[in-house]
Amino acid sequence: MMRSRFFFNSSVIRQNLRQHGWIGIIYSLVLLFALPLQLFLNNAPNLERRSVDNLFFISGEIQMLFSVTVPVAAALFLFRYLQAKAPSDLWHSLPLRREHLLVSHTVSGLILVLGPVWLTAAVTGIVRALDGNMYIYSWADVGQWCLTLTILTLFLFVFSVFVGICTGQSVLQGVVIYILLVLPAALLMLVNEHFSMYLYGYPAWYGSRGRSEVWSPLLHMIYVKTNPFTAGYLWLYSALSVLLFALSFLLYRKRHGEKAGQAIAFSYFNPLFKAGIMLCAMLISGTYFAHLRYQQLGWIIGGHLIGALIGYIAAEMIVRKTWLILTRKAALEFTGYAALLGLVLYVPVSGLTGYESRVPAVDKIVGVYASDNYSTYDIYWNNAYPFTDKQNPFTGDKDYVEAVRKLHQAMATMQPRPQNVEFRDFYLMYKLDNGRTLNRSYQVPVAGFEPELRAVMESEGYKRTLYRLYQLDEEIEGLRFSDYNKAFIISDPQEVNELKELLKQEILNMSYEDHTGGQRSYATIQIISKPDDTGYPYFSNYEWERSFNKLTERLEQLGYADKIRVTPGDLKSVEIIPNDYSSRFTGNDRDDFELHLELARKEGRSAAVNDTAAIKDILDQSRYYNDSAGYLVKLVYIEGREDFLTLREEDLTPAIRAVLP
Repeated sequence: MMRSRFFFNSSVIRQNLRQHGWIGIIYSLVLLFALPLQLFLNNAPNLERRSVDNLFFISGEIQMLFSVTVPVAAALFLFRYLQAKAPSDLWHSLPLRREHLLVSHTVSGLILVLGPVWLTAAVTGIVRALDGNMYIYSWADVGQWCLTLTILTLFLFVFSVFVGICTGQSVLQGVVIYILLVLPAALLMLVNEHFSMYLYGYPAWYGSRGRSEVWSPLLHMIYVKTNPFTAGYLWLYSALSVLLFALSFLLYRKRHGEKAGQAIAFSYFNPLFKAGIMLCAMLISGTYFAHLRYQQLGWIIGGHLIGALIGYIAAEMIVRKTWLILTRKAALEFTGYAALLGLVLYVPVSGLTGYESRVPAVDKIVGVYASDNYSTYDIYWNNAYPFTDKQNPFTGDKDYVEAVRKLHQAMATMQPRPQNVEFRDFYLMYKLDNGRTLNRSYQVPVAGFEPELRAVMESEGYKRTLYRLYQLDEEIEGLRFSDYNKAFIISDPQEVNELKELLKQEILNMSYEDHTGGQRSYATIQIISKPDDTGYPYFSNYEWERSFNKLTERLEQLGYADKIRVTPGDLKSVEIIPNDYSSRFTGNDRDDFELHLELARKEGRSAAVNDTAAIKDILDQSRYYNDSAGYLVKLVYIEGREDFLTLREEDLTPAIRAVLP
């Protein structure tokens, strides 16, 4: 009576364990090899024991490889009888209700896939203190590993059972399981690409770099070492497991036995199945043709129609199990699906949403972040982990907020699409009073937008967040200056404090021209902090820019400048030519500077620079390569390294002009 009341049949379970027990045995051996045994295989005479953040760092690839396949395989074997007519008729002819069959097979599968996990956890905990174990971990680490793998295994098995009840073919069941496990992340990437092509200002980096793997259970498990499952995700997968089992319970009672062998067991899932395949195919095909033909409207529409047709044909052939699908009804159905999905793709990128023209009101903005050099570390790291007020990338300074809004408003109104002109990538992020963020990304042409760019880039808030000036307010142990093979460390506390304050003031005094001039820096300045709670210092880099006159003057007074920066004595030879040879070459030869030099020598337009004053001015005035600059300079260092720089007309000093070819 008790077994009947709880839909439980021990005979079915014993039969399943006898028939499919090999699954649990193989899974146990693999997990025991991947975790407890690996604890002792890294032994070496002088190797110290080391701690790990979690037990997935120990052969986690092997653990996850079998953890994402064994539960699925167990569900496929245990519920194989649903996908073939003869076994289905046999099992359903037994004096057992369908609830008994579902629960008994589910319990059998959970014994096969959860037993090895618990056994491995027990063995891992027992051997924790044994000699030869080269890893340091606690019982809490074992419990965390066991809980995570238990919940993930439970979810994968129950999910596979649910898909098996909804489909009628084992091969299709396996394919659909893994497609659905990856689909959320893949669909996110496709939609992100779709929006980035058709929504002006849409930040493609925000959707593509926002830890999209967490949307896919399969990808999340693969990257579990670097992206562990938090308590929130474990609760989510636990709730999904309960929900999917409840749905399986309801659907199994309604599943007709004659659906065995059919692709979809429930006809009301057919529209969703067809629409899903068509939508993915339309996104892939539409994106491909838009990139191929530079977003020409005809190719965009044609690409989406081709994708819709391919997706519909594939879905129909799977559902009908035949390639003979061309009927009048099919044509009408395809037209309806294509029109509906076309609207689904068009409406979000149309002007109906107001996305492209939306600029938040000043009274709704709590803080703003703007940068022409977007750093995923600054934003995403700080979004994933709590940051202090000093580290907060959002600035609420009213003048800065208004400057960013004016730039945003100008871009939203004019919507320029720069081609063959100088532009700057700009990323805008607003933190609103409702707790949400608004993000935009633009290619801002320099010509015509200089007032807006100047107002933003000369704002103190822009410089403080872009250059992370809060790090210069911390206690610093040293400054390391380096330039290629030159390096010099300043560790005197008084000099360090003086120079870091000078560096901060120089950054705050930077003009728009200093940001955009393209001049090479003298050296990189590495901040060496005091060790933090982990016992390790952090390192952060700044640049000793050529416009930092006060910092340069102080380093010269201290006698450090020439120990750091390149001097004429570090060079073997200097050669200068007019920088107008790129247009005379094609392909990769346009950027082959040696070819430019060779041609200039033949034409008598090359000059070797030997004057020390001229060389010093070249080193002080030179910029990173720009094909529109007036002169190209080749530097050959004593150690053999070569470098190519450019000079503009305004960079030419009398000493440089005297040596021009």
